[in-house]
Amino acid sequence: MFASLKQLLGSKPSARSDGQDVLANWAKAGGHTFKRVKGRSGGGFVVETGKGWRIELGTSQRPYIIGPELRFRCDTGLSGDVQMIMVTKALAQTLESDVFSRFTNAMQTQIDNTLPDEMRWLAMHPKVALTRSQVLSKRFALFSNAEAVTQEWLDDSLMQEFEAAATSWWTDALMLVLTVNRGILTMRMAGQPLEAAQLNMVGKLFGHAASKLKDVASRG
Repeated sequence: MFASLKQLLGSKPSARSDGQDVLANWAKAGGHTFKRVKGRSGGGFVVETGKGWRIELGTSQRPYIIGPELRFRCDTGLSGDVQMIMVTKALAQTLESDVFSRFTNAMQTQIDNTLPDEMRWLAMHPKVALTRSQVLSKRFALFSNAEAVTQEWLDDSLMQEFEAAATSWWTDALMLVLTVNRGILTMRMAGQPLEAAQLNMVGKLFGHAASKLKDVASRG
């Protein structure tokens, strides 16, 4: 079912152990707490930044991420009813194609409940216009069931951060999905290969996005 994703992202990376070392060294350099955690799927590693958000490295929780998964997560205090997904248009098209193929299967009468929430949102939620930024409107797609909240979150400073990412490291080929669900802001991406420079860039964007969403939640 996810053959198109595999074509876009390439084959499953071979097992490597350097991700743990890169994350541990990055955490140490930044004065963050690094620890190993255990779980049913084999466990993984967690970095507590001390800034209200964390990084998790472990087994992929999503079928569209091949190999280890890197997650940036923050409990923003936002209402649990707000749902949002932001991806590149190239990735949105790939994910939407897989949703559509499931929906139109002769044996299916509704969208498969085994799909991750964010994949269903591509079909369920309205698209939020990104007209304030030519860079983002050209390359990104944003869907939400709470447009007013989303637009309040996307103030000028955060828009500039997204534009900087879109013109440097957040390419169409990068597997990265930003979501808001149950008050949790999450950024998911492939965990291999992992580099300190990548952690710095993604962490900077995520930290800013999390701070802005907390501000929105505090005013709500």
